[in-house]
Amino acid sequence: MNDSLRINGFHVYHGFLSGYDELKKQRQYLNDINVFPVADGDTGNNMVQTMWGMLHLPYVSRSFSKTMSALADQSLSSARGNSGILVAEFINCLASQFSKQDSITERELTRALSIAAEGTGKALENPREGTILTVLKVWTRELDRLVSIGGTLRDNFALSLESARLCLDETRHQLEELRRANLVDAGASGFVSFLEGVARLVVTGKVSWARQAFSKETLELSVGSTDLPSTDGNIPYRYCTELLLENPRGVAPDGSDDIRHKIEDLGDSLIVSHGRAKTKIHLHTNEPSSVLRALRGRGRILEQKIDDMVLQYQAIHHPLSPVAVLTDSIADIPQELLDKYHIHVIPLKILWGDEEYLDRLSMTTDIFYPWLDERPDYPGSSIPDPRRVEQVFLWLSAQYTSIIAIPVGKVLSGTYQVLRTAADHLAAQGYTVSVIDSKLNSAAQGLVVLAAAEDASRGKSHAEILEATAHRIAKSRILVSVASFTYMVRGGRISALKGAIAAATHLKPIITLDPDGRGIAYGASFSQAGSWKKIVREVRRCAKDISRYAVVHAGVPLLAQSYAQELEKILGRECEYIMEISPIVGIHAGVGAVAVAWI
Repeated sequence: MNDSLRINGFHVYHGFLSGYDELKKQRQYLNDINVFPVADGDTGNNMVQTMWGMLHLPYVSRSFSKTMSALADQSLSSARGNSGILVAEFINCLASQFSKQDSITERELTRALSIAAEGTGKALENPREGTILTVLKVWTRELDRLVSIGGTLRDNFALSLESARLCLDETRHQLEELRRANLVDAGASGFVSFLEGVARLVVTGKVSWARQAFSKETLELSVGSTDLPSTDGNIPYRYCTELLLENPRGVAPDGSDDIRHKIEDLGDSLIVSHGRAKTKIHLHTNEPSSVLRALRGRGRILEQKIDDMVLQYQAIHHPLSPVAVLTDSIADIPQELLDKYHIHVIPLKILWGDEEYLDRLSMTTDIFYPWLDERPDYPGSSIPDPRRVEQVFLWLSAQYTSIIAIPVGKVLSGTYQVLRTAADHLAAQGYTVSVIDSKLNSAAQGLVVLAAAEDASRGKSHAEILEATAHRIAKSRILVSVASFTYMVRGGRISALKGAIAAATHLKPIITLDPDGRGIAYGASFSQAGSWKKIVREVRRCAKDISRYAVVHAGVPLLAQSYAQELEKILGRECEYIMEISPIVGIHAGVGAVAVAWI
């Protein structure tokens, strides 16, 4: 940069690119020192993902305002985690101060940076000193002060950076979590690393990345780890929930916006970042479904990501096994068993009108079954987002020496192929990962996954778990008593004509899976009690070979309980569990369905 050069869009973009280059080098270190607000070891990955996604613009304009606006909009879409969303908010606050400027002076930039830093804190429900916010404010104020009293941005950037480094070191004394671990804040450290990359461009004028080369870079997250700091593991709110909303009519909300007031009582670590066309929301909560319900009508949800921080913490600090066991949300396994055996779950998506939900997370059974009968439209289902699946596999590969994934049967869903593709990417790098075609769903899939996780917790090897799982899959059965054909008709599984005939004759079908995993009719009766008698008959026939079983249902807990009690008398032992089936399975089984699965 020449001292007299005005700052345009190219300067801004390459400054961010240079900052990203330095941030990326520190990614694993940032993951390792991440103890606040939750020690889930992902700050480095989140900040790198945020910057990487933000910088992949289809076009970079010479105009300062146009480039800043494009970066701001893209940052909300790519923002991940507390630190990533705060960076996105800072960029949006900065961009909002310039509307049609092709270039700006250095003084205009430093003043705007200081204003943006102050504005960033307003996005938080409870701003805390000792975080990235503190470093932002100290650095921008110092840079603005230095430029205001003389000299150029080139002369003063390095001086202001020293204040950021000193402020970063002080963060280890400002938060209790950081004092206990004797660490600096990971988000603040990442931001200082970013500034050091920017400084390289400002001081030397040399671009560390050519944009053309960067556009071809694929994002690879860290898979190695050093010793992680210990914490007390107190996580009051389980789910890190991130939502990207499309602002109604593409206009940023004004002062009457009440998003914060609608959801602030549902958790903590709330950040609401408003852009011109989108709003990014971050919240730690125990009720992701309540968050989405509260936001209905506030704008279409474009993206959602919900991470289980309790399970992440346990996997990092208290692993049960070097082998990760992964499944999808179609597998019916109670939460207490998922927790006990550290079973990781990828949610499928439920599509309802123009709304999208994550199975079991943002759509839960207490909402789903009433809506199924109340709403005129009917939901559909969709496979998990492939990019999100890749991120999950990469995260698991950083914590475990191998992964065994047991999704719903591949003839029942495209989920198997999505997981298979993600696994192949890891396998190509020499990592051990297996994706098994379960040929099952619901409780049958759940029992097989649970048994695999038990094997892992007992110290069995990857190969031993694979062998035992294959044997169990071949020996698994499920019988589903469907209360009404209505839901199969509405869900498109059978024609309206066949449904009408079944309704007229009061037929109640029993559904099972063939050896390849395809859904087939096992039988039918004129009442659900008659269907149950046929299921009991089959259980009696197989009784001597049944090692474990489970009962699951769709909105009829008392009926499921009575069926389980009857099976206990026949088999001489309690079932593994009784629970409601996944909403995504309930789309086709419908309210009133009861299923028995066994190995």
